[in-house]
Amino acid sequence: MGRNNQQRRAAKAREKAKRRSAPQGSAFGGPPLGDWAAGVFARSGGWPDRAEEPRDLTLNFLHRALRLDAEGQTERAEEAWFEVEASLGSPSRRKALIGDLNLSLATMVEALWRAGWQPADLLRVASRELRATGAAVVGDAVARQLSTYAAQTVTPSWHDQLAQADVTTWWPRDSDPLTARATIDEQGWRGLLGGAVSALDLLCGLPILQVIDPLPGTWRPPRPDPRRQAEPVDARLLDRVRALLAKAENTPYEAEAETFTAAAQKLMARHSIDQAMLAAAGGQRDRDAPSARRVGIERPYEAPKVLLFDVVASANRCRTVWSKSFGFVTVVGFDDDIEATETIFTSLLVQSTRAMAGHGSRSTRAGQSRTTAFRKSFLTAFAHRIGERLREVTQEETAAATREQEQTTRDTGTTSTALVQVLAERDSQVDDRVDALFPEMVTRSAGSVSDAEGWSAGIAAADNATLFDQTPLTG
Repeated sequence: MGRNNQQRRAAKAREKAKRRSAPQGSAFGGPPLGDWAAGVFARSGGWPDRAEEPRDLTLNFLHRALRLDAEGQTERAEEAWFEVEASLGSPSRRKALIGDLNLSLATMVEALWRAGWQPADLLRVASRELRATGAAVVGDAVARQLSTYAAQTVTPSWHDQLAQADVTTWWPRDSDPLTARATIDEQGWRGLLGGAVSALDLLCGLPILQVIDPLPGTWRPPRPDPRRQAEPVDARLLDRVRALLAKAENTPYEAEAETFTAAAQKLMARHSIDQAMLAAAGGQRDRDAPSARRVGIERPYEAPKVLLFDVVASANRCRTVWSKSFGFVTVVGFDDDIEATETIFTSLLVQSTRAMAGHGSRSTRAGQSRTTAFRKSFLTAFAHRIGERLREVTQEETAAATREQEQTTRDTGTTSTALVQVLAERDSQVDDRVDALFPEMVTRSAGSVSDAEGWSAGIAAADNATLFDQTPLTG
């Protein structure tokens, strides 16, 4: 009995050590080498001690090294890694292994695109879950796979996502990303192979998402429609909005910041109303449909940041869905409204973060830190109040546009579709699009408030000025 107890305790200790030592690339807490190992390593016949094929022999050594690392058997792992590196000294073995890894990465990236993942989504989840080398391997795989398609057959936003992340096909034409990265990784082949396997383990565990863009190879530039009157948001208007928001971000006075932000919201709200009426007047309601876009939400304080994004989206007649595990929000709406949401949210995030940091750290009477609770409460309160104020601006602009339309109708004796009806139809279209993309969506609270001082400070930061100050803005 005592012997059995000792064996059970030893087994538990080994399991704990395995969990503690699991590589960071083990995306959801399990050991690496999951589904990918079952497929790619299957040819080795259950990991025999010796294998005839060079590829199988190298894979055998690699699997053993990673397994021993995960189990915390440092000395034996070092011996296994020595065998891996010695095996890679053979050009045929190295070529076979790298070929397998590159093919597996390409296959997984392609499969994930068809499962709804976009370049930015994969880069984001890799940076959250993997060490630097593994995240870089994912970036290389995404760039390499996207480069296999003609540029004119890929949605432009996908190329923009790579450009914003500074991800390129940087390796020489006569090489491949894994071989090239091994030459610059501090741990050489050992770090590169561990990162590649961790990357594949992560990719294998990702779920199916909603497909919101045409797949690579299927996109075609839209043909100009001579009947189309409504145009995408004007570049000059966006320049004016961004200039106002830049002033809001740079002024040290909260009153000025909120006045500039309100002016930016007013411009975008009026543009959205004008575009809606143009589309309705031109009989384009069927062609002018809502779209979806994913926006990354960075740590820390994700929940209040998501709340801030949601209230800005609501003020701009959009709806949002938070994918918490993967660090992004899907915003659904008409293109101009989505553009307004993302632009204004980005600025408000800068403003709220600056105001929050200005309050410094906080501690209890006992000397324990409550900075995290204070900041979460601050951002939550800021989001609630700024949302109310942005909606007031939108409602005011909508009411003004309605009065103008009614006056024009009386003066000219003409009739037109009422603005309130047009906006209601667009809201219904957005709701239908959300329901189609997320048929099993669950509504939950974004978080609670636990620090009264943080809440009060956040309300004050958002409520410090009257947004309807009509002082002319220059510049």
